[in-house]
Amino acid sequence: MFWLGFVVLILWMAVVGMRKAQRAGTWRWSKFILTLCFMAIICAIISAPVIFMDMTSRYFWPVYGVAWAVALGLMVWFVIWARNWKLTDNKNSQQPPR
Repeated sequence: MFWLGFVVLILWMAVVGMRKAQRAGTWRWSKFILTLCFMAIICAIISAPVIFMDMTSRYFWPVYGVAWAVALGLMVWFVIWARNWKLTDNKNSQQPPR
């Protein structure tokens, strides 16, 4: 159940970021789709041990802890990477007008 709270937190952060980008005029659907795909990967990493491993195994909790550590590490990396995104300005595009 804890991972559901984690997913809700990520979705809330995505909506807040989307609203902020819309106000700033930097909203792009491609960034939103990339973020949703990244969230799906994080959910898969966290859920995989629960689905594919026996929860009574002595290796379950160490593997589950590593899955959480990997997911959190990827999330921190993604946030750092996303802060460096540079958006192109359409008025400065090098493409000729149509």
